[in-house]
Amino acid sequence: MVIKEKDQKILKVSIAANAQDVTGTVVDENGSGIPGANIRIKGTDRGGVTDNNGQFKLTNVPAGAILVISYIGYFTQEVNVGSNSRISVKMQVQPSDLTEVVVVGYGAQKKANLSGSVATITSSQLKDRPVTSMQNALQGLTPGLTIIQRPGDVTSVGSVTLRGRTNLGAASPMYIIDGIPATSTQFASLNPNDVESISVLKDAAAASIYGSRAANGVLVITTKRGKGEDKGAVEFNTTYGLQSPTRLPKYTNATDYATLLNEALTNAGRAALYSPEQIQKFGNGSDPDNYANTDWYKLALRKNPAQSNSTISVSSAGKATNYYLSASYLNQQSVVPNKDQNRYTLNLNADTKVNSILKLGTNISYYRQNYDINGGDLSWVALNRLTPVLAARQSDGSWGTIAGGALSTTLAADNVLRRMAESGKSYNRNNYLQTAATAVLTPVKGLSINGLASLKTTNTNSWAFTNTMDPLINFLTKAPITSTAVTVNELKEKWGKTQNFLVQGYADYEYKINQHVAKLMVGASQESNIARSAYLGRKRFPNNDMTTIVSGSSATEDVSTLTDDLNQNILGNSTSDLEWAMRSFFGRFNYSFNDKYLLEANLRMDYSSRFHPDVRRAIFPSFSAAWRLSQESFMKNVTWISDLKLRGSWGMLGNQDAVPLGNYFSLLKSGYSYSFDGTPYDGVWQAAGVEPSATWEKVRMTNFGLDFSVLKGKLVVNADYYIKNSTDILIQRNALAPYALTPPARNAGSVKNKGLELNLSYNDVIGTDFRYSIGANLSKISNKITGLGGDNNRMTGTYFIEKLGESVGSFYGYEAEGLFVDAADVAGHAFQTAATGPGDIKYKDLNGDSKIDAADRKVIGNDVPFLNYGLSLNMAYKNFNLEVLTYGVAGVKTYLESEAGSPFFNSAGVKEAFKSRWTKENPDPNADFPRLLRSQDGPQNAQISSFWLFSGSYFRVRGLTLGYSLPTLLTQRLKAQGIRFYITANNPFTYMADKRLADYDPETGSGRGGNGPGLKTWSIGANIKF
Repeated sequence: MVIKEKDQKILKVSIAANAQDVTGTVVDENGSGIPGANIRIKGTDRGGVTDNNGQFKLTNVPAGAILVISYIGYFTQEVNVGSNSRISVKMQVQPSDLTEVVVVGYGAQKKANLSGSVATITSSQLKDRPVTSMQNALQGLTPGLTIIQRPGDVTSVGSVTLRGRTNLGAASPMYIIDGIPATSTQFASLNPNDVESISVLKDAAAASIYGSRAANGVLVITTKRGKGEDKGAVEFNTTYGLQSPTRLPKYTNATDYATLLNEALTNAGRAALYSPEQIQKFGNGSDPDNYANTDWYKLALRKNPAQSNSTISVSSAGKATNYYLSASYLNQQSVVPNKDQNRYTLNLNADTKVNSILKLGTNISYYRQNYDINGGDLSWVALNRLTPVLAARQSDGSWGTIAGGALSTTLAADNVLRRMAESGKSYNRNNYLQTAATAVLTPVKGLSINGLASLKTTNTNSWAFTNTMDPLINFLTKAPITSTAVTVNELKEKWGKTQNFLVQGYADYEYKINQHVAKLMVGASQESNIARSAYLGRKRFPNNDMTTIVSGSSATEDVSTLTDDLNQNILGNSTSDLEWAMRSFFGRFNYSFNDKYLLEANLRMDYSSRFHPDVRRAIFPSFSAAWRLSQESFMKNVTWISDLKLRGSWGMLGNQDAVPLGNYFSLLKSGYSYSFDGTPYDGVWQAAGVEPSATWEKVRMTNFGLDFSVLKGKLVVNADYYIKNSTDILIQRNALAPYALTPPARNAGSVKNKGLELNLSYNDVIGTDFRYSIGANLSKISNKITGLGGDNNRMTGTYFIEKLGESVGSFYGYEAEGLFVDAADVAGHAFQTAATGPGDIKYKDLNGDSKIDAADRKVIGNDVPFLNYGLSLNMAYKNFNLEVLTYGVAGVKTYLESEAGSPFFNSAGVKEAFKSRWTKENPDPNADFPRLLRSQDGPQNAQISSFWLFSGSYFRVRGLTLGYSLPTLLTQRLKAQGIRFYITANNPFTYMADKRLADYDPETGSGRGGNGPGLKTWSIGANIKF
């Protein structure tokens, strides 16, 4: 049969008459639209998704077609279109215990059947956040997980602890990314847009499967893969924002500085430095060369540095093959000029179903981080030391040298502007590549055999050149200031390469008979790590432009002819080779009866090369049980309770990372010569003592939990109480004379943590257009040191102490009782110093011996918050959505020292807050600050005491997002699945409990203010899906 052109036109008209456009709405059980529901014409690859209102439109739908509607948490439905052009579909909730799966160690489990303490963070909780590290993205999302966003450099990341500080040092959790152990740096560099979910394994039952590295908890990260029946999708997400400091130190202007310095000198019985006429010149600006009024922070910092982040991803899923490919680029400028970070990431996940029993997969992850300083770096301590009376530059353009009409040696040495402009430059390059292959074999029903092999390679290179600098010229005398010259330039360069190889396999078998379900998993892994580095340095380059290493001084020079007492010519070279390996065997057994009674047992055995062969093996068991009361027959009539479960667990975890490599054998160092018969011979020397019996730090944890939901699942509550006993903590022995070697670490410390965690969430709908959810989480932690290897206490810094019965991170000093009012008050109190006078800090005489000395010191506070909490609010109205995330801490103290806390310390300035001080005119014993004294004149007020402990409690809005999604009809015209625009603020508002810290970011921590300020970011963004 031949169809002519005329007949073809008739055929086309006939087909068109049998097709139609179909619009519709997909709603939940309450009649509210479901955004993102998948709509597919059965038997084809055509379809779409619903918009934020649950609406959709499909064109050219054949008459009688069947639409397949699916959405996570609901039963999939099929609807016969018939001749209808508009349909409405009400989805039926699928019970969460049948659908929600949580990733755990070496597998996944139904959330309803978990007997351990596991929290899940989803990809939706991470989106739209203008953060540069994964750590900062997690703050406040789950109880027990404490994230402190330490201010500082553009590359700085937050510190992470889970359920308190388990030992006496760092206590970072273990990270597992797609089944592979990862470092905190690798976790920080993850692109949040690539993350599908994060499981936080809190108790021993959940974490013990990772054994000797799980003492501080485990974060299991799963990245995105092609899934479902998506035939292809492209998504582009981009943000651009401006940053600014959350808070900056507020120093006085020059007039107030000069006035307050005169007061401090007078208080010490000294003559005033500035006359009224000079103070007037500071204020009126009549002689800026000699009487400047400089705002150093304004001059030194970059205003509103930019931050941009873009991600593009392509994904597809079919019957045999699925993949997810993404690439991202981050550019972040620092508040310090000439300082930038660029980060590139590439991620590929692909899976192929070879046949009915075999599936193969691959993962390739790459990131490159460039961190450049195109000039000298900024010393925040030096910046805090500069006073407003110092001229940044003189009127002739030269660098400032004058203050108050005289030469200032402080300014000449520490002009941070000059150092940033002339002192040199540096760069850092970090490259990371991970390749992994996986295989899953399912030869028979219920049995799966999983294999994984991965190779991770990290290459680092740092390069820093310090320039020679000419001496500054005294503006008044025009003579060079020789002390300001840098006569020797130098180059330092370091290379590092780390390779980690992992092979692991495990078999998983599930057996069901009637109401009994048993599941057994057994596996083994072998991991090895090799880290090599080389350092090379040279000095005395011909000029500042010849910066190749061979242009500097050579190690072949006859250094005996040079005066090199200060290492003026040659920098020491060094190399490092470190290796370790671990072999592990692990298993898990799960049993449930009728989904009501749940039992689980885990066992892991690790062998680590970090330890002496006699103590390399350790076994880590755990046991847990749960009872789902809501499944009992006597609970069936209690309709207001949707789910109710009691949990309990016990287990043991370990920590091997605290053990230094080589702790059990002698470390030898070269560079030492011995003399025999007057002739020197090169040799080696033992660098440290050894401890052959050193082994894992151990944590024994008991956990009790309660999970319940009411009001048809709208309100969900999770509560946990735990006790963590850490023993065999490695601590350094005190060296005894004449024992000159560095003492080895030994297993002698112990710490006890107790905590309570609470998580609540409520979701509801008002009408058909307004949806909202409210979340709250809280964790309370108490910490106590229970053993120090026979010692009662040990100082671990200027103001920190480890003391039996006290918390880790305790401050040690004098207890302040306010300020002395007058001379009679001083005379009637215990003797402090001969210089003590009215307005000085009054210390408590704890032992009652009428004198204040070291015996009167005590624990005066703690830098670990005992309470962390987070609140969240999500609202959506039609195409608009608003998200608010907050975070707060309580019960923490901050100690500011030196330039950050003491007026005129090392000739530094004075903060505005010190205007609220004790004075003769206002002798308030409860004034915010004591009388003004320079540090060299008033050491009695510079003692470590509770007076200088500030409340570090705060409440912060850490995320604020307003978004708008274009209507479905418009996006379909643009051939897109969805288009969304949003504005986001990160850390926009902070409330401080202590007004004396009003100019200090609460997460900076104790110290001299050397880390720089925290940052807030205002961003705009767009998300487009095709």
